[in-house]
Amino acid sequence: MFKVRSIRKLTPGLDQLRWVILLLAVAVILPTVCLLWFMTQAVKNVQIVTKQRLIKVYQEKLAEAAEKACDSWKQEFSSLDEKITSKKPFKVFGYLQDRLYYDGAIIYDKTGARIYPLFSTDVNTITELSDTFAKAWQAEFEEEDYSKAVILYEQLTKSDNTYIRFVAILGQARSHAKLGRSNKLVSYYEQKRELEAAIGNCMRLAFNNEDKRCDIPTLTLLANARLLMIELSDQRLRLSANKKEYFESLIWDTYHQLYELLFKENEAGSFLPSDQAIFVARRILDIYKQHPFLQKHPDNVNFGAKMDKPGIQRRIDAEELSICMVEHLPTATILSDWPKHQFQSIRKGEESIYAVRHAAEDGNIVLFCKERFINCFRSFEEMFANSDAAYRIIDDSGRFVTGVTQPEGKPFGAALVGEHFPGWKAELYFKHGDIFEEAERKQRATYIWAGTLMIVLMLVAGGFASQAVGRQIKLNRLKNDFIATVSHELKTPLSSMRVLADTLLEGNYKDQKQASEYLELICKENKRLSGLIDNFLTFSRMERNKQAFEMEPTSPAAIARAAAEAVKTKFGKGRCELAVDIGDDLPDVVADHDSTVTVLVNLLDNAYKYSGDDKEIELKVFTEHDSVCFSVADNGVGLSRRALKKIFKRFYQVDTTLSRHAEGCGLGLSIAKFIVDAHEGSISVESTPGEGSTFTVKLPPAG
Repeated sequence: MFKVRSIRKLTPGLDQLRWVILLLAVAVILPTVCLLWFMTQAVKNVQIVTKQRLIKVYQEKLAEAAEKACDSWKQEFSSLDEKITSKKPFKVFGYLQDRLYYDGAIIYDKTGARIYPLFSTDVNTITELSDTFAKAWQAEFEEEDYSKAVILYEQLTKSDNTYIRFVAILGQARSHAKLGRSNKLVSYYEQKRELEAAIGNCMRLAFNNEDKRCDIPTLTLLANARLLMIELSDQRLRLSANKKEYFESLIWDTYHQLYELLFKENEAGSFLPSDQAIFVARRILDIYKQHPFLQKHPDNVNFGAKMDKPGIQRRIDAEELSICMVEHLPTATILSDWPKHQFQSIRKGEESIYAVRHAAEDGNIVLFCKERFINCFRSFEEMFANSDAAYRIIDDSGRFVTGVTQPEGKPFGAALVGEHFPGWKAELYFKHGDIFEEAERKQRATYIWAGTLMIVLMLVAGGFASQAVGRQIKLNRLKNDFIATVSHELKTPLSSMRVLADTLLEGNYKDQKQASEYLELICKENKRLSGLIDNFLTFSRMERNKQAFEMEPTSPAAIARAAAEAVKTKFGKGRCELAVDIGDDLPDVVADHDSTVTVLVNLLDNAYKYSGDDKEIELKVFTEHDSVCFSVADNGVGLSRRALKKIFKRFYQVDTTLSRHAEGCGLGLSIAKFIVDAHEGSISVESTPGEGSTFTVKLPPAG
């Protein structure tokens, strides 16, 4: 007698098939990979040549843009030679501020002294005043005796000196205004009287024609008087609505006169110092926003447009930048090392201000570029506006100036900006990453995907082929297992029956009782043989899908009783206790009666075979979660975790030795699972080694 495993060793395994498929796959994949590599290298070489040509084109464009920028600056400096002179610094500054590129300037005369922008402290004023003026000043600011200050200032208004007279009138206006706001006056009429007196004093200055021919200190006084005039008129309007139209018109006229002083020269060439002009300009913008009647005034046809345009704010920014840069360039002596018409970088906090020196006939001018500096490089913007490349300009210290702020990848081209920007570079980047790398990546990906697809298709075809061969090998193995199992299982009962029959035929028995025992053994082996044959036939029908079931509503109790009756004779021998527990009010199941009985008989037979001498077996029928359940529990040897995973496989037996005590060929549970699956049910097992097992079959109820 030989083992089943010895037959399996003679059967061709899947390992040889896998090796064949692997060799075929290598034979196909290796040439495919080599072909893809050669194609990728060829594409890369073509792209390198294309890249070099395209870079050359962009380099030429970059050089052309730099040349245009250089020519533009040459023309700009030529126009400055014709227009700029230090003799009229205010007009020069205005001209520069209207240019396209500049955000500020400092103008020096031929001695190197700064002549624009000017501060209030740069303007000479009268430093020695009379005792009367000193007493009036003391009365106003120290003693806060405003009535006394008014009288003393009145004495000074008769002075022949225009500046002293204007200072006295302005001081008298301030004193009247402070007297009207002091706690010494409680009467509303007294407050209004003093306020109107202050307005009257301001009017003597606000509408004085001296602004057309006075010097800078006097012009500053007139600007302060007009600001005070607007403030006092506004207070008068809040104090009383009486004469509203008059005071609104007065504010408008004063406001217009104040605007005329801003960023302009009078007939004598005087202008407001830069710090004073900035202060007045900001007050002009604030007053215009705070007084709606100024915006709706009948004469505000063209004047309102001046307020809305950014011209005033741009001039304020230019004056502030120029004042700020005076700290770095107080005199022209520091310009001795600056090459003419070459931009230098000056740090101002976290930002860079770019300055260029221009030598006029009678002095030097330093021009500053900040926000408007981008206009210097319009040629670059025009050149690369509709291309795949973006430019980026950095100065001699490597700081970003203009162009693309955060480029992708590395620059593929670079050029010097021009002679006016020593050490500056213009770099070229691709707008959407390196187009060559992207094209190469796409082409390579196409080849790789094509090759991968071919390989996958071949592997899939090989997989189907190996599956077909594997299925055939499996069928051959199954046939061999079946033959071996049938041979092994049928030979034992046939041998026993032959020995017993020969014994009876030869008369080798003592008495009739022994003969009856031999006949009973023959009958037993015959039943065993019939059961094996029935299982083999059922298995054969299962394999050929020829098993037919007659489905009809069936009582679960009838199925359980029939199964118990079928094993009654076998279970009645020896120490075996079978308990049957059938629940009440069980719903019918749609099932083949005989087949479901076979399932329970196989489960009961297994419980009998794998239990010890004192067998305790229980058949229980109940409902659970809308299912009708049949359970068979025993107190047998139980199943290991490894056996639980294979228990329902065909021909699987826990005890695979030839000397096993349990009968059977390992088909009972596989047949039971096949029948349960055909009834759209489920079969499961719970077991603990040494404590027994419980098999549960669940079938759906009828209807």
